[in-house]
Order: sequence, then structure tokens, then C-alpha cells
Amino acid sequence: MVLSSGRAQTLNLPPRPANAPNATQFTNIITSLSRDEREQWIYAQVISGNVPSWLRTLKSINVTAPGHTATYHVTPEYFAIGSDTDYFLMPMTPLLAQRLGDRLGYSLPTRKMVNQIWTNAAVKLSPSTIPADPDMITVPYFAQHNAAVRAQRNATTNANPLGALVGGDKKDVIISARIYTNFASPSITKTVVIYGWHYTSGSPIQNIYNGHEETYADYSHGIRFVQMNLTVDGSPNTATNVLTSATLCALLSDDSTTEGSTNGTIPLPRYTVAPLAPTVMTHPRSQSALPGTNLTLNTLAIGDAPLAYQWRLNGATLANATNSALALTNLTAAHAGSYSVVVTNAAGSTTSRVAVVRVKTSDFPLLFSDDFNTNSAANWNIFSDAANGVPDYSADFAFEYGVIPYTLNGVTALIPPAPNSLDGSTRGVRLAVNRDAIATNAAVNLYPKNFSVSGNFALKFDLWINYPGNAGGVGTGVAGSTQHGMFGINHLGTNVNWAPLSATASDGLWFAATGEGGDSSDYRAYAGNPGGTQINLTGSGGGLVGSNNTQAAFLTLFPTTRFETAGAPGKNWVEVELRYTNNIVVWLMDGTVITQRTNTSAFTSGNIMLGLMDVFPSIAAPARNSFVLFDNVRVENLAPPIQFTAITHQPNGDVALTLSSALGDSFQLETSTNLTTWQPLANLTATNQPLQFTDTSATAETLRYYRARR
Repeated sequence: MVLSSGRAQTLNLPPRPANAPNATQFTNIITSLSRDEREQWIYAQVISGNVPSWLRTLKSINVTAPGHTATYHVTPEYFAIGSDTDYFLMPMTPLLAQRLGDRLGYSLPTRKMVNQIWTNAAVKLSPSTIPADPDMITVPYFAQHNAAVRAQRNATTNANPLGALVGGDKKDVIISARIYTNFASPSITKTVVIYGWHYTSGSPIQNIYNGHEETYADYSHGIRFVQMNLTVDGSPNTATNVLTSATLCALLSDDSTTEGSTNGTIPLPRYTVAPLAPTVMTHPRSQSALPGTNLTLNTLAIGDAPLAYQWRLNGATLANATNSALALTNLTAAHAGSYSVVVTNAAGSTTSRVAVVRVKTSDFPLLFSDDFNTNSAANWNIFSDAANGVPDYSADFAFEYGVIPYTLNGVTALIPPAPNSLDGSTRGVRLAVNRDAIATNAAVNLYPKNFSVSGNFALKFDLWINYPGNAGGVGTGVAGSTQHGMFGINHLGTNVNWAPLSATASDGLWFAATGEGGDSSDYRAYAGNPGGTQINLTGSGGGLVGSNNTQAAFLTLFPTTRFETAGAPGKNWVEVELRYTNNIVVWLMDGTVITQRTNTSAFTSGNIMLGLMDVFPSIAAPARNSFVLFDNVRVENLAPPIQFTAITHQPNGDVALTLSSALGDSFQLETSTNLTTWQPLANLTATNQPLQFTDTSATAETLRYYRARR
């Protein structure tokens, strides 16, 4: 699995994805993971191409032994994850290294090959050691050593740019007969064999050693991959064949009887790995799109090859949908539904999380929009409040949420693009409150500057509510702090609107929801009161279908097949709409009505609001996991003008009319001969294409008038 370009040998990996995490971001993702989950993440990052470009071009090593010559190719550095400028020399267990080698067509080096590589290295670094400590198997230690080695390497790049052959910065995980015999400890018979980390004098810190379990990796371990295909005496061969051949093994191995070798060979030149059943690392994401457009559902799975894929729609198998990606073209209503993919190999199978595809039935003209792909903070006003009077919030615009990890049912993933975002577009605005060391009630509101809307309109956006812990916000080492994502309309844009403990001026209409449930009022509705405490509309008087996540309507809307906490919209994107038409206020989530009521307040027009409130005086732990994201915010005009774009009087007397309006706009077409009495002709609903209607009741002799009205 190697690509050739002239004499160059390169890693056969896909291009590095534009939104792949760099080393700093990847460290944040894996720091709190178990070893096994961490190695799943490393595997997924490598096969998806998240390695620096300078690591991909291999370096050739020419060697001789009595009567034979050979040339093999190695990676110029220990294996790294990240970008060209922010990369992580990633320690791995030999089990993961072997899996990756098998996947890519590579071997690990032997002790003799490590020495050969160091001899040929253009850059010979001095070992940077850290005192032994039980924590040296943890990611913070990995990152500390990575920073030290990179600082050393950066000092040499003028003479030897990244991509030059480097030695002296890590110990090698190696192939040896001692993987299976001559153990340093009789109680450890499944081992990792390490060697190397040469001083600049050429002597290694670490003599060959097999006293650690095969699941062990510390900060000093490096993975150097050697291309399995090589040449011996000018002919193609493989590293496995050379190492098991008594006549050729001296080219690559100096294992002796001390290591348990016979005739210098390494009888089994690899680590033994158990079959690996599939695990889905990147799940298909929910998306919304217009009729006639295209979208793609993607997934990334790890596991022993070959992997087989089968997509399902609403639980039913889709014919000919057997790739890792599913392309949906020329969308119609028939494409809408719940999609999942089953991934299978010889070791087992797994099913992805469900992704919901929605085909929009309306798309009205925009009065305001912000996708937060650039820093638009200057276009928004921020108001905050806290019970102790100390500002305690953060508002991060153009926040890159696609590299932020979260856990769903104990499994870590990255926040995917929002439903109304393009693939790879993962920027939004992140709000957090109650983050300092003083536990108190706090809130923050955002209002776009110089914006006001009246008449019939809709506020729409994608919402993600994150929280610590597992279902219900509980778990080991977790302290909950149930927080409510907020959103409102008809605001003055000058107040903090939330549910404070004391009376304060408020305005507009606003609504709130928790991500993890656990509050007696998980779903809330309010009306502003300029003279004092806001009016709580929770209950039947506010038009809410319910207020607690355990109620049937919410259990149906937010099932555990997609959400961690039944009946609560946390840790998943939901599409939210506040619709204001003819003084009727409707709050919808994922197209389902949460609140519908007649507006009896004095606030019938004004600004929109996004926000977050913590009405409980407690601090979430870990606090970094408690936040809300907003993306693809827009205000749509629900009463756009209806236009006649063409009217043709045909020879037979019929009148052909062409009309246009916003997608989903419904109206009545009428005709008159005297502008006083109007007769209905048809009820029409606008689509993506101009509407065509022929009035067959018209005559060539009669003057006729036409109008369209809602």
C-alpha cells in the first residue's frame, strides 16, 4: 500500500482534512480518555489522513550483509498526528502500532534497523528525558515531552527542514524474538520490546528490554514505520521474508540466542493482535436541505479490513447503499427520515447513531443572518447579570466547535457540523456562565445591533446544549449545574432577560430549555415586564405542551436512540424556530411545537435574543463541559411580496400566469372583471420553481384582473 513518484516512496494516506485537529486540539480531545479509547482515536486520525505532509515522504536506508545488499524505506520521524506546524509525536502500544502497520503495509524496525536509521539520520538530537513517574504513561506527560522534542527540532530546521531523517528523540518499539521468549519478568509474557534513544555519541539509553506489558506506552516511546516492501539484491522482497530467512536476516536483524533467536532469524516478526470488530468513530450527522439539492452522509469506522457498510432509512435496508458515504441527490420529501449505517467485518458489527435528514418545506427571504464563520462580535450587544453582581460569562464568536470533544453514553466524539451548515463548517457562537470560583446565578444575552423586526417573521437557528456527565448530567467526578439555553423575540435589546431571583426590568418574549433534564421546569416560557419580575408562562397558560423532560411529548421528540437523556435536547444539534404570525407565538424544536399561544403582552416587535442562564447557584464540574452553541441564526420574512413575473393572453382566450414567492408560501389566486367582485381561482404554494397557472375561464373579449393574497 505504497504510492511511488519516481524514486520517492510515500505513505498511502488520504489528504489531511482541512478541519482535522492539530496537536494542541488533539491533546485536548484525548487527555481524559482511557488508554483503549485514546488508541481508537489515534487509529481513526491516522487512517483519515491527519498526519503532517512532511512525514509522508519516506527515507531510504541502504544496508549490506555478507553476500547481500538491501534497500528499505522508513518514515523520517516517529509517527505524528496533526498539522505541519503543530504536530504530536504520538506514543502508542505495540498493538496499535501493529494494527496500523498492517493497515498501511508497514513493519516496525528491529534493533539493528534502529541503529542503521540513527547512523543515516541527518538530524541527531540529544535525548530529552523526564524523571520517572507513574504519570509518564499519561497524555500530559506525552505532551510535555512532545513540546521539548519539538523545541529541539525547531532549532535545526534551517539546515534540515522538517522531513529530514531524525534520530535520538525517542526509544523505538521494535520487532524482536523477545516479543515471545526470554522474558525479563516471568509474570509478563505478553510484552512490548523497546530499544534505543541514542545519545549523540551513538550509544543508546535503552538496551533491548521486554519487561513491560504489551499494553504499555510511556512518553519516551516512538513508533517508526518501515515499509514492508523492500529490495534485496535488486529484487522485490518483504521485511517479513528477510527476517525469517536464515540467509538474509543479517541484513536487518542482529538478534542472537540472548534474544531467543535461532540462526539470527525472528520466527514471528510482528506483534500478535486480536481481531478488531468495527467501531464507528465519526457518525453520520443530521442535516437539513432544500428540495432539489444534494447532501452526503459520511461515517468513519475503524476495525479489521475489509469493512462492509449497509445504510438504512427508518430502519429499512437501502438498496445499493454499501459505501462508507451515502450521497442523496435531487432531494425530495421521500429522502426525509432517520438514517443509520451498519458496519460489519469478520469480528463483528456495529450500528451508527441515527442522523435525521429534513427536506425543508419553506425558505423565506432573510431579514437577518449570522453563521458565525467569521468573528461578528462587533455586530452584537452583550448583556449579562449575576446574583452577586460580578460578571461571570464568556461569549466566543467564530468558535471552532468541530474540535471540541463531548461524551454521549460514555463514548467520546467531536461536535459535528450543525444541520444547516455545510460539511466541514464548524464555527458558531459559544456561551457559558457561572464559570468563576463563586457559585451563583448568572446569565448572558446577545442582541444583534441596530436590528428590529415586526409583522410576521420567524427566528431560526441550530442549537447545541452541552453538559457534564452522562444521562441526567450525573457521573463519577461530575457536579451538575442545570443550565438553560435561551432565545427570544420582540426585545428592546437593552436588558438582561432571564429568570433572576430578584425583580428587574425585562421585555419581549423568551423561551428556555435544559440539555440534561433534572429541573422541574426543563422547558420554560416568559413574557417581559418593564416594571418588575418577568411573567412566567410555564404551564397550560403559557401554551407549553409540558415543562419536564419526563413528559410523553418530549420523550417522543428526544428519544434515547439519538439523545443521551430521554426527553431532553442536550448533546445533539436541534433546529429551533420561534414563529410570530398574526400575534400567535409558536416555539418549535425539530419541527415539533413546544409552545403555542396568543401574545397578550405589549411587546409585539423588536430585537431577537440568544442567551444562556443558570438559575441554580452551583458550578458545573468539569465547568468546561457546560456551554451552549448557536449556529446559522437567521430571521425570515414570513410575508414576502408575491410577484407576477409573466402574464400571457393566449389565442384561445386562456390567460397563462407565472408567479413567484418564497418556498412554502401559500396564497390564493383570484380574478375580477371590475376590481370590485373577486372570484377565487386556486390555492397555490410556492416551490423552488416559478408557479405556472392557466385561467381557462378567461375569454379574449373580456378584460380581466388578477391578484394573489394570503
